[in-house]
Amino acid sequence: MARTGYRWSARLAGVVAGAVLIAGGTAGVTYAADATGTDVRAETTWLPTVEINNTFAVVATPHPDTVGCDGFQVTGSGSSLGKPLGNGGTWSQTETACKATIPGKWDIKGTGTITEPNGEKLTISYSLTAPVTTETMVYPTGTFTITGSTGNWAFARGGGKMSARVNMLDHSRVTSMLVGDIEYLG
Repeated sequence: MARTGYRWSARLAGVVAGAVLIAGGTAGVTYAADATGTDVRAETTWLPTVEINNTFAVVATPHPDTVGCDGFQVTGSGSSLGKPLGNGGTWSQTETACKATIPGKWDIKGTGTITEPNGEKLTISYSLTAPVTTETMVYPTGTFTITGSTGNWAFARGGGKMSARVNMLDHSRVTSMLVGDIEYLG
């Protein structure tokens, strides 16, 4: 009887170990074993779940606060493409770009909304900075946070890094990229 209990315990342990390996493998973890099969160790590689490229046009108007901001109010619209978007979508944004809040840098704070063809929306807030320069090209970088959503995105949360490419003389083709993680809490 004790021998039968030991066998079932060993089988159960094997099943649990197999389930852990399968679950770990589906979560982006790979396993390596030595030639004898006794040394199992996890090798993790971070793969972003958000990689979205936005291409859009902007309209910049002087910010009314010429002392506290000394910058622009910016609106933009265009397209979004990348994961986890299925068939892409549209991008819209509003932001303030101030020179007076951080000495020598553009301080850019805004919100962006990605709308999929079916009407579902993913909303982010972002905070970027870029050096104030006389160069034509400006490359803001910073972070984004998912702040709200509708439809399949209703319980999405996450964030990551955001970068942009802005030609100060041509506002018809601005690009930005979001790279990070998204998780669903619902």
